[in-house]
Amino acid sequence: MKNKILHIASDRLVVKEIEGSQNLAVEGYANTTSRDRVGDVIVQEAWTKGGLDNYLKNPVVLAFHDHTQPIGQVVDYDISDKGLHVVAEISKAAGHVYDLIKEGILKAFSVGFKVKDADYDQETDLFLIKDLELLEL
Repeated sequence: MKNKILHIASDRLVVKEIEGSQNLAVEGYANTTSRDRVGDVIVQEAWTKGGLDNYLKNPVVLAFHDHTQPIGQVVDYDISDKGLHVVAEISKAAGHVYDLIKEGILKAFSVGFKVKDADYDQETDLFLIKDLELLEL
């Protein structure tokens, strides 16, 4: 499983217009500690082992995991027993993606990461991800 990159979507976003700006504030869980759509789980501790360090040096938010489509940046985050909660500012310059977020068409964050440590349960076909490096949001 070394160097496998996973993309996991999360709960719905809260979108607000930023007063005095055309940009949007987008808030929600980038990832939760409950089972994702494919049945895998990222535990809370996975986010606290340094997996955010490199990402936070340039916390760009991408559209559709596409590195040619930066649309904003993470401006705040918190790690809790529910997961990784982020606040991002989405630029008006993101064009159609900005519009899709504002209209509620795009409603979730998705994380792309490299697994550093995980347990696999063959019986349930579940990865319990215990350590990771966040590559993109």
